[in-house]
Amino acid sequence: MTETQTLYQQLGESEGIGGVVDRLYELIMADETLAPYFVETHLAKQKGHMAMFLTAATGGPNTYKGLDMNSAHAGRGISDADFDSVIGHAATALTEAGVDSETIGEVAGALMPLRAQVVTGS
Repeated sequence: MTETQTLYQQLGESEGIGGVVDRLYELIMADETLAPYFVETHLAKQKGHMAMFLTAATGGPNTYKGLDMNSAHAGRGISDADFDSVIGHAATALTEAGVDSETIGEVAGALMPLRAQVVTGS
């Protein structure tokens, strides 16, 4: 009997997630609408937080010690369109990493419930 892999394992664990996060932030920083949100952000630290968050969200070890989602995004004026753009860039990064569409849908499904905690603007 074969053990079912977690989404974390399917994504290549910490190495795979790290590569996806690096590509995700390349796409975000090239996006003229999203890049301004990160002007004063320590990008290496941000990438580390995102990798820890995605690791926990996909069934890997939970080592995230950062702010909760509401606190981390409060007052940033993030719109629904911004949120959707990040999800789109994540899908692109995952696709480029060779992740199949079903798994990308699972990742998006893990992120979509966060909309209410991230979107703080119109």
